Amino acid sequence: MARQQPLSYLPAMFGACMLFQTLYVLCLVAWLAVPNFGSHAVLATVFPGFEFLTFVSFIYGLIMSMLYGWLVAGTFVFFYNLWPRLASTIFGDKFVTQ
Repeated sequence: MARQQPLSYLPAMFGACMLFQTLYVLCLVAWLAVPNFGSHAVLATVFPGFEFLTFVSFIYGLIMSMLYGWLVAGTFVFFYNLWPRLASTIFGDKFVTQ
């Protein structure tokens, strides 16, 4: 397995942040379009204390989705960058080339 350069934290974190915020806004739009769809249960579970159609709650959801995106991306990049060193320690250099 050829090893590329390690992933950078900042681009991955901002990319995941934008993805999670886009999904959050799409969930709100789906909730407006089809109120009985059930997406409100998901939003209330993911964002504790979330109330629909208030400005403060909308901003709260945007901030929390940003933090969730940063957390997920930071965890992924950490383990992605850790794997080659860990694999070469366990399996030797024949499986991982840097």
